[in-house]
Amino acid sequence: MQLKIRTKEFKVMIVVFFIGLILPFFLTHQNFKIYDSINRGLEFWDKEHILIAMFKLVFLNTLRAIPIYISMFLMFDSIELIKKEKVKIIEKILFILPVIPIMYKLIDFFYEIHLPIGKTSILGILWFCYYIRFNFKTINFLQKNLVFLSFIVGLQWLDVSGYFNFLGVGEITSDLNKVIDFMDGQLISSLLCISFFIFFTSNSILLLYFFKGQENIIARYESELENRHLKEVQQVVHDLKTPIFSIGTLLEVLMLQEEDERKKNYLNRIGDSIEKTNLMISEILKFKSKKPILIDDMMNFVFSFLSVHKNLKKIIYNNYTEKNHRIYGNRVLLSRIIINIIVNAWEANSEKVIVTIKGYRKYTVIKIEDYGDGIEDGNLEKLLQEGFSTKDSSGKGLSFVNKAIKEFGGKIFILKKIEKGLNVFVVLKGEVKNEKSINC
Repeated sequence: MQLKIRTKEFKVMIVVFFIGLILPFFLTHQNFKIYDSINRGLEFWDKEHILIAMFKLVFLNTLRAIPIYISMFLMFDSIELIKKEKVKIIEKILFILPVIPIMYKLIDFFYEIHLPIGKTSILGILWFCYYIRFNFKTINFLQKNLVFLSFIVGLQWLDVSGYFNFLGVGEITSDLNKVIDFMDGQLISSLLCISFFIFFTSNSILLLYFFKGQENIIARYESELENRHLKEVQQVVHDLKTPIFSIGTLLEVLMLQEEDERKKNYLNRIGDSIEKTNLMISEILKFKSKKPILIDDMMNFVFSFLSVHKNLKKIIYNNYTEKNHRIYGNRVLLSRIIINIIVNAWEANSEKVIVTIKGYRKYTVIKIEDYGDGIEDGNLEKLLQEGFSTKDSSGKGLSFVNKAIKEFGGKIFILKKIEKGLNVFVVLKGEVKNEKSINC
């Protein structure tokens, strides 16, 4: 089992967790004068004071509960449990659930405030498990917690009612319920508690489905845009292939008529360039396709496109794979990945670039080593994020590389060298196979 942690979200989770741990020091029933309201109700035999005590208790419990449940959300967003390259959701939930009992134990230890794992905790955990099934992708932090906050308020009203007390309630809630029974106020308190519980939980459910509906609308819109873009690309590809075919035909006619060997050599070079261009155009629509590619074929493709670059002689190429070692992916897209990393190294003023390829049983490791300016430690983690750039550019280069490699089931890792430059490791699926046993 592999544990991955998103540092930014995890740090925020730690801060919120400690806020939840500190709040009970300031948020006490003495500050809210809950027992004062209960005593006035008994002294004047006035149910109004009892209802005020109920409102105070709900408000107090809600403020205490908010950081605890937000911590659960943040922990869920900040970690990934991966086994055999699959994200494990159930194990992840089980890993997160101890947040509530740990928090309650710490509060009991520091403040001697006993918070039982009662009906609010149990129902809150069940709601959390139901909520994450929606797998929101575009909902923001505020919207996410607005849904859950509404449910928490509803739970607190259910908590102060006399229902489901066998699941466990706090000491103040238990005392309040006893006073309500003593003053024969069960009817009005039950109506009030159930009404607020239904209102807030219904509001939470409506918000949940509203945000999911909005997300589905956005997803459909993006899908329509992608389909429209694909059709436009198909049209462009068709339009490009027509003149290229015409140029190829004319080139063949010229080669038949030409007798000068030197000119024939030039025409052959033009033909090779046309063939490469035609291949690139053909594979534009198949960027996500995966098929076996010989390492040497891909690297020849890379060097042919870098052949016009003045720094080509600065590349040192070492291929330690066996003859039939293949990787799986799209030749044009994988070539662009390698070219992008090499060009980045040149732009970082690297005197030379060493490309080393090693093949293992089921994986291929491509190491691209440069001796350039390197990058600051604080920016190393941001290097693969879209929009980040140390140059005056869009910052899409390495983010494209990262995304494309993940689409082919690979990984990329960037390591800062001790002296100067960077080591970029690209790990791709690949293996040695007999020519006849390759499955496309």
